[in-house]
Amino acid sequence: MPTAAAAPTDPSMRFLQRLMAALAHGQRLDDPRDSVICRRWVEIVEGIPDGKLFQIIPQTLRGLFRDPEAKARLERSGLRADLPLRVEAIAPYVVSFRRFMAARSGTADEEVTRGVIAGLRLELRRLKRQFDHIFDQAAGLEAERDRLEGENRALRQEVLSLRLERDEAQRQVGEARSKAFRFLRLYLFMLKEELQRRRSDPIRMVTVEVAIETNLATLEALGWQEQARKSAMDILGPELYAAYFDGGAVPEPTDPPSPEIPHPGSAPYFPLGRMRSEAPPGFTGKPLQ
Repeated sequence: MPTAAAAPTDPSMRFLQRLMAALAHGQRLDDPRDSVICRRWVEIVEGIPDGKLFQIIPQTLRGLFRDPEAKARLERSGLRADLPLRVEAIAPYVVSFRRFMAARSGTADEEVTRGVIAGLRLELRRLKRQFDHIFDQAAGLEAERDRLEGENRALRQEVLSLRLERDEAQRQVGEARSKAFRFLRLYLFMLKEELQRRRSDPIRMVTVEVAIETNLATLEALGWQEQARKSAMDILGPELYAAYFDGGAVPEPTDPPSPEIPHPGSAPYFPLGRMRSEAPPGFTGKPLQ
């Protein structure tokens, strides 16, 4: 881009000054296929040789797009940095239009002029077909970019929704794990009481065992197998733990049987013992992955 110290006769500086003046007036400059817009560009590049336009126009516009204020003015005129093909197409249209107008206004022989005009018309039609195709491609790319941006926004919303669902699921799993752990401890204390006092209520023992097995399975599935084992060992103690989980002998009671509740020796201590004996001893479940 020319500097402020460049001479006024510099083609780049003249082009820049005229372009900024056109932008200041809010003129549309985006589509040179439009004859009105093409005439505006012809006025902007007046006096600049055709050969220089193919460099001056795109280079100047690319430089202006790097300046935020100038970029905003260019975008208001319809020019966009993300559509470079449209920028590159301006100079060929302007050059072809100027040559066509020069041929029409020349003083050469009418027959020669007519031939030149016909040739220029053919060239202009060919260029128009080519650049129409380029413009259509650019419009298609722009539409595809807009579509991808819409999909990207939708995917971001979906990711956010999935994160919220994940956080809620993690919260619910944490609550379920804490609740199962609390119930496991409660029923382990109840089991300890039953074993220590050798009570003979099989219904109560079944209830306790079912609750323990259910909460153990839940904790093992949630990955708290080790914490459940340690809690059971702490609450029951080694002897009662071995008696219940590993099929060991039940230790003698620390308290005598209550006189109100006689102790029949045939009463089962573990109503679910057969079911437990069919499985390997101890905590063998694996947490779900």
